[in-house]
Amino acid sequence: MNETILAHIRRMFDVPVMQNNLRGLWAEVMICELLGREWQHAGTDWAAWDLERSDGIRIEVKQSARDQSWGKSTSAPRFSIASAKGHYPDGKRYIENTSGSRLADIYIFAWHEGVDQRQISEWMFYVVDERWLPAGQKSIGLAGIQKLAGAVAAHELCDEVEKVALQIVILASQRTVPVCY
Repeated sequence: MNETILAHIRRMFDVPVMQNNLRGLWAEVMICELLGREWQHAGTDWAAWDLERSDGIRIEVKQSARDQSWGKSTSAPRFSIASAKGHYPDGKRYIENTSGSRLADIYIFAWHEGVDQRQISEWMFYVVDERWLPAGQKSIGLAGIQKLAGAVAAHELCDEVEKVALQIVILASQRTVPVCY
């Protein structure tokens, strides 16, 4: 029975155009693999971010594609950037987000305009420091994202994430340096 179930799962993912709800998981795992061993997939049900590094840097992955399982999308893509109302850090205990802030440090917007969503080389990625996103805004279009960051290919993604993460780490260290009088 397990082989039958695995074969069914393969048929769901191993298609040129995936369903929206499956493509999101595909994009998260794909990006985690592209970033390397330092990154762990943290995206579970009701998680407020998808990937996390041991130093605490968090990434939220958002994805969209021109080709949908129901046909070609003719509308401009939009991505949710609303802050999470809360999250389940251990899958059981709910923690309310009383700050109203977004809980991820970096947003990776993955856009697919090719013919086969399984082909990593057909994806384009936009790496955005959360602080660059408009405060209080719940969604953003691809054109808005392109004003904040340039597109990078899969082989450039890790370097781009490292650049943005380094700036976040530097800023955080400047905030925690004690002032001596």
